Amino acid sequence: MYIRFKIINRLNGNNIGTFTRRTNTGITHVEENITDYQFPPFLRINGKVNCRKIIEGDEKEIAKANKYMKFNQPKRITEEEYIAKTNDCNNFFNCFGYDAYPVTEEERAFPLAFSILTFKDADQTERLLRSIYRPQNFYCIHIDKSSSEVLHNALRKIANCLSNVFIVSKIEDVIYNHVSRLRADINCMTDLLSKSNKWKYFINLPHQQFPLKTNLEIVKILKIYNGANDIEGITNRLLSHRFKYSYRYINNTLKRTGLKKGKLPYNANIVKGSAYGIFSREFVQYVINDEKAKAVLKYMEDFVSPDEYFWATLNHNEVLKAPGRFTGNPEKKSWLAVYASWRQTDRCHGKFVREICIFGVGDLNELASRKELFANKFYADFQYLAMDCLEEYIHNKTFSPLPFDSFYYRQLPFIRKS
Repeated sequence: MYIRFKIINRLNGNNIGTFTRRTNTGITHVEENITDYQFPPFLRINGKVNCRKIIEGDEKEIAKANKYMKFNQPKRITEEEYIAKTNDCNNFFNCFGYDAYPVTEEERAFPLAFSILTFKDADQTERLLRSIYRPQNFYCIHIDKSSSEVLHNALRKIANCLSNVFIVSKIEDVIYNHVSRLRADINCMTDLLSKSNKWKYFINLPHQQFPLKTNLEIVKILKIYNGANDIEGITNRLLSHRFKYSYRYINNTLKRTGLKKGKLPYNANIVKGSAYGIFSREFVQYVINDEKAKAVLKYMEDFVSPDEYFWATLNHNEVLKAPGRFTGNPEKKSWLAVYASWRQTDRCHGKFVREICIFGVGDLNELASRKELFANKFYADFQYLAMDCLEEYIHNKTFSPLPFDSFYYRQLPFIRKS
């Protein structure tokens, strides 16, 4: 982030100002003003707009940001620049700020595991990684087999510089609506289980999401979950045309065969949901090792978008006995893994692509108040100040932690009571 901060400020003609850094010297804290430093504890990414005002919903500042983006292209880091920067891992680690964030004992005692699925943009992928990076966590990156060689090289070199980040051992050629998307996550799950027996929860992310909470906030929320999964469940809009018949990928197209599907194994009911969720470690172990989970996966391999049915079906069928499952009506519970804005029901100040909002700066006021842990989605080359300002917001909130309001999360119907 510091590299980006420095590059953007220089390209914008801004001087890097003076910051106050606190260093722990035992009982006392020493404050010193510095102008030459590795990484700012409090960050302002762009000196031409005020992200704080934008997040507060200031219409004049939002209009100013939109005008600025109209005449100024985003300043991005190329794959080749990442390859060059990672020739010296210590320099990369320090300059990009991977060692800069405070880590509490509570976070150290509750490590997390993440997967990031990407097919382009080392820049946006690395920004997401950095925003969720902590040394006690574990990170699996899945790069589409068909992606460019330079992207593979850049992300491999980044992973080689970070001991708790790795590229998945089995890479899929991910095809839209195909089971390969689901397999990519399962491959990361398998690797993460073998990497460590310490992490408590697994979160799967595409590279176009961004966090709405700090790592400490995520830890506090997941401790309240107490082993429960946070998986979307939909029973009244199943889109049954996706699974009544078997589908096969023929000549680069997913086509329906004449083979009608039989009953789901174990007399379970099909439930729809999102491809993304928050999964307890025990649930991940169940997905990889349990015969019931394997049978459901086999049954769903020829669905359209099986990733939107597999997790939801496992989590919302008592007969399947998945750890952390929900036994009530899934339509009556919240789903907080990811917030997305849909054309038919929600606001969007960016643009809609495939019915989902690509967030703009005008959406940040709402995003900052959401209870979800992540937001989907952002484009680094569209309304780029939206992600810049959200990055600044999360960074600065990490360094100025306020008391955590746990009341909302403690009332959720799916959490497991101690």
